[in-house]
Amino acid sequence: MSDQTPRAIPVVDDAAPESLAEASFETDAATGKRPAYRESHTGPGLWARAREAFFALPRGLHIVILIIFMILGFALATQVRAQHSDPLEGLSEQDLVTLLDELGTQEQNLQGRRAELAGELDDLQSAASEADAREQASAKAALQAQIAAGTVAVQGPGVTISVADPGASLSPTQFVMTLGELRNAGAEAIDLNGVRLTMRSAFTGQAGGIIVDGTPIAAPYTWTVIGDSQTIATALEIQAGSASQMRAKGAVVTITPTDSVTIHSLATPRPAQYATYE
Repeated sequence: MSDQTPRAIPVVDDAAPESLAEASFETDAATGKRPAYRESHTGPGLWARAREAFFALPRGLHIVILIIFMILGFALATQVRAQHSDPLEGLSEQDLVTLLDELGTQEQNLQGRRAELAGELDDLQSAASEADAREQASAKAALQAQIAAGTVAVQGPGVTISVADPGASLSPTQFVMTLGELRNAGAEAIDLNGVRLTMRSAFTGQAGGIIVDGTPIAAPYTWTVIGDSQTIATALEIQAGSASQMRAKGAVVTITPTDSVTIHSLATPRPAQYATYE
């Protein structure tokens, strides 16, 4: 006897929805199992599965995937931009040759300008050196003028001349002669008993009462001289020189060369009465 138990037969509707969730099927009444079903369109069904799988993921994972896609897109855009950023890529061979010639010309111009600037720098350094030399010469000349005028204290090698005049026999003549010989021997600074002697110094008075530049001085007389000690000592000791003449007057003259003497006395500057700048 044949089994006449009715069975539920799945019915497939051609107009069934494309989504898996919307597929139409029935359950077997006898076994309670769900029979196989058939979708009307395979392609859209796969997309629906992918979409449902994507939205089934946790929301945080959605954000991570979105960030990954953004990074990949930015990297791709940067690479494309870098590939098209070379300005020489689109130039022809003739354009490249022309550009190379222009660069060579610019290099030559820059080298020429560099040479010009180097020459100008040399000129400026030379001018600066000349100006410095003139400044040093001017300062040296000013110092020499101050030394000659006796307005600055000085120090250097020279001689010390000690003159004792027990008979008070030395007259202004012997002092004038001694001063002249010292200047001729190259003395640069001279002091006599604390009075700074200059080109305008003068001796007056009489034997035993010598006056120099208005200041009376008395024996013993001490000359402090700065200059070449050997030259000065030799000049004073020549025959019939000032030392010889003072000794002839009964004075005792002692000349002592020294490596360093100091003159602290200063002369009072006196304005010129007759000479003027031309």
